[in-house]
Amino acid sequence: MYKRQVRLSVALALALAGAAAQAAPGVPAYREFRDWIVACDNARRCEARLAPASGEPVALRLALSREAGPEGAVELELAGEKPLPASAAQRDGQPLEAADQPAGTGTAWTADGEGSYRLQGEPALRLVRSLAQAQALTMATATEPQPVNLSLDGLAAAALFIDEVQGRVGNVTALVRPGRAAAAQVPAPAALPVLRAAPEPPPLAEPERFARAVRSRNAALVARRCDPPRGETSADEAQPLTADDALVLLQCWRGPYQSSALVLRVPRTAPERAEPVLLPPVPGGLRLVKGQGAEDDASVLTEPVYDPASATLNSFSKGRGIGDCGVALGWVFDGKAFQPASRDEQRRCAGSPGDWPALYRSRIEPAPGR
Repeated sequence: MYKRQVRLSVALALALAGAAAQAAPGVPAYREFRDWIVACDNARRCEARLAPASGEPVALRLALSREAGPEGAVELELAGEKPLPASAAQRDGQPLEAADQPAGTGTAWTADGEGSYRLQGEPALRLVRSLAQAQALTMATATEPQPVNLSLDGLAAAALFIDEVQGRVGNVTALVRPGRAAAAQVPAPAALPVLRAAPEPPPLAEPERFARAVRSRNAALVARRCDPPRGETSADEAQPLTADDALVLLQCWRGPYQSSALVLRVPRTAPERAEPVLLPPVPGGLRLVKGQGAEDDASVLTEPVYDPASATLNSFSKGRGIGDCGVALGWVFDGKAFQPASRDEQRRCAGSPGDWPALYRSRIEPAPGR
């Protein structure tokens, strides 16, 4: 009877472990928890960052990141415009221990001397667990007359979500609510997709003249896909794509702080035969509801840049002028078509400008001879 009970207990434990693994959220994943947002990419690397629900920009960037897998490293980042005074940090009104202070004698943080600080490994894990039980982290600065309040409301939920995505719930490595399960039981990180870039093509003769010819000889196509040109079209450009084709970016619309371009593939010897490049979606985006997003054109990109040397096409679209939200997309040309390569995105407009968490990554292998 005793052996039977043991076998049943072991079977139940294995079943529960399997159920927990199956219940892990799918990736890429993006969530918002009060004043914090979380993004986990396709390899289950996760980043949580302070982004107040009020939408107000923050004076100091505060972010937590963790790699997937049993040895997944923990890192805290704190960044401002200038170095912080010594012993500037308080947790719910009480000074942090010297090792936890970003600046000062005995700190475990590393600094770049310009206002950025990093805490890694076990010290970072211990501090995250401490901050997850607090309400606010206040920080004296050299630029603000009063201490800056960095809300911790939502950090505990964000850290728990990271644990769920990475299979750490009940594990000794968990950010919050650690258990007894061994680190070896944490799932290994997923392998990144491998993309091979096409060889660098020969340069394009007279690219500016070629771009003008493409616009003038494909006027009907451009009129169907783009706004009427207003003034100069000097933003048009042409780049070599293959030995036979060029990639042409024609300005399509212009906004107050950014513009877009129609992406075309054009035979070098026939500028009148332009074809829109249907760029495949990069995983990690919002799932569209029927009737929403139907107007989006897969051949029109915001602020696109193509680099023929690396065969990479990138797009950078800000949600508002200061750039504290938006999406950056990347593709790699493999010699035949463009393949999804990267996606960085922040949907809530708050936090630090121009730097968004990753939702999709790949590993790019250059073509032989590059």
